[in-house]
Amino acid sequence: MAMVRASKNIVSYVRELKPRKYTSRIEVRIVRLWRNYNKESGNTIEMVFVDKEGTRIHASVGEQLIKKFDDKLREGDAIVVQLFKVYDAIGEYRTTPHPYKIGFFQTTFVGKADDFPSAVPEKYFADFSDILGENLDHSCLVDVVGQIVNFGSLENKIIKGKDNMRLLIELRDPNNVKMMCTLWGCYAKQVYDYSRSNMSTMIICVIRFCSVNEWKGAYSISGGYNSTHILLNPTLDFIEEFKASLPNDSLALTNNDSSQWSVGTATSIRARFFVLNERLTIREIIDSTLVGTFVTLGTIETIDTERGWQYLSCKYHNNKNDVISRFKLIAHVKDDSGEANFLLFDANAQQIVRHSAAELYDENEDEDFLPEAVSDLFGKRVLFLDFS
Repeated sequence: MAMVRASKNIVSYVRELKPRKYTSRIEVRIVRLWRNYNKESGNTIEMVFVDKEGTRIHASVGEQLIKKFDDKLREGDAIVVQLFKVYDAIGEYRTTPHPYKIGFFQTTFVGKADDFPSAVPEKYFADFSDILGENLDHSCLVDVVGQIVNFGSLENKIIKGKDNMRLLIELRDPNNVKMMCTLWGCYAKQVYDYSRSNMSTMIICVIRFCSVNEWKGAYSISGGYNSTHILLNPTLDFIEEFKASLPNDSLALTNNDSSQWSVGTATSIRARFFVLNERLTIREIIDSTLVGTFVTLGTIETIDTERGWQYLSCKYHNNKNDVISRFKLIAHVKDDSGEANFLLFDANAQQIVRHSAAELYDENEDEDFLPEAVSDLFGKRVLFLDFS
């Protein structure tokens, strides 16, 4: 097949790539690189490229070309790639939603890309609500960022006759939506060791290329594929902004035995309320000197209206042009032993109000006005999961 080199100055964006356009020239960064083996294609080098627009595409180097390109491809490097094939990307657990992928020829050119930006737009972070609400294409891996609020024990599981470490963690997002995540192998140990060593700090976890899993109609995420990449408290541009958008409740990191957890089902909620955590009265929680998670049963007497029952928040990453009302209920709760105020942010409040704050908020009402759906909580007995 005759091929003609593209003009040196003409650079295509990843979104412009089409099959049979062999003369394209792209400038990309290798955001992920790993070795793979399967019976059909043998040993390969697998990569994910990202261009200046933040668009990703998968790329592969076949077994017969590994020696030629091995020393030219390093994860994190910015490179120029020219004279390659573009073909359909098919199958499950694809690293990107791009309809095509890149394959290398013997004549493919790889060189250093000058002036490639150190940061590119982030396009692949998935909202927790979209994952849990089945709003995503589950054939593609996604990126997730969340605060680790709970992690289990490091367990040894036999998978296909081989020992493998497993760790369950619970992440939350700025809307206080919590989601379970299963980590395997070296990723499980990485997160477990870091979490154990940083119990007193807020841990922000970025998981790139994780899968969305469904079990009995409920959804969670999993990391452990060769492509998965986990960053803990990284110095990325958006991390401080993300931390500032989290609920200001000083939620402590907890470490619970995960043998009773059932990822992605209502059992995980039942376990937290009835199996994993100690049941205490309000007075026992107030008097306790222990740091941990406790369950208490109390009656909601009132909701504080002086400090408001809701607040306006950016939907994600401080986009000030897109705000939404979210719950911030300060509930005065009593039991036979005493009384205390419990702060309920959006996701937790929705579980007992049965409405979103956006549905109830009316900007024309007085600030101390309490919607009927909220005032209906008065006198109700509620189980609270308290992080003390």
